[in-house]
Amino acid sequence: MKKKDVSRRQFALLAGTMAAGAGRIPLQGADALTAQEVAHRMQTSLGGEWPASGPDGFKAGDPNTPVTGIATTAMATMGVLKQAAMAGTNLVITYEPTFFGRQENPGVADDPVYKAKKQFIEKNGLVVFRLRDRWQARKENDMTTGLAEQLGWSKYRVRPGDSIYEIPATTAEDAVALIRKKLSLRGGLRAVGDRKARVRRVMLHPGTMTSAVMWQRYSETDLTITGEVREWENTHYAADIFTAGEGRGLVTIGRVVSEDPGMRMCAEWLKTLAPEVPSRWIPAGDLYWRAV
Repeated sequence: MKKKDVSRRQFALLAGTMAAGAGRIPLQGADALTAQEVAHRMQTSLGGEWPASGPDGFKAGDPNTPVTGIATTAMATMGVLKQAAMAGTNLVITYEPTFFGRQENPGVADDPVYKAKKQFIEKNGLVVFRLRDRWQARKENDMTTGLAEQLGWSKYRVRPGDSIYEIPATTAEDAVALIRKKLSLRGGLRAVGDRKARVRRVMLHPGTMTSAVMWQRYSETDLTITGEVREWENTHYAADIFTAGEGRGLVTIGRVVSEDPGMRMCAEWLKTLAPEVPSRWIPAGDLYWRAV
């Protein structure tokens, strides 16, 4: 219990030092663009169903808050929220949950980290909106497109709307080195397969790759790049194929890292949707460290 109390005090201290002051002064009165109005514009533009029981919607803060700026991210971590507050950006659009689970809470009402994070959001006047299902449903396939662009592979897409790319021939080892550099990865990247295998055809699959998708499409590529997999299914499937003598490889880069570039595309889209306020991308980044 003492350790949890320390965590709460640390979070509260951070919230206290961040509250107030920096940043843009929001429009007031009839000219104010509220978080609710931004949400309405997103809903109108994206269309489709927005069920109250679905993941998309406001998760923290007051929707009537005048917006000083919009930040997009794959996950509204404390680090991202702190950067948003420091920049005077008070509407955070996140792809993944803010509060550690599908139901946006850790399952314990008095969890100190959960409470302190909510307190930080409230003290700094932030509003958090989750945009997942409707953003993922866009025909532009922004999550894959964003990852390809971040890797410098946009022009190598084989078919419009698909996730297969034919990149200049390289080795698996060199492809992994490029991925690590382009995505600023530290310890979150893991690879299975022959380091020296020739790589030409790759598949990008941001987020989680299920075993069904992998078994269906793994044979189409030299290298499959995804966010995360269920290790005992997908990773060892790739390992057994390698052991059997095939030169295919699997690279996992972390779920949130794989989704971050797609939310950079979201920030660009929001610049056209809500031009009255600035929109920026704040990546959650690779949280892992690597032993040397």
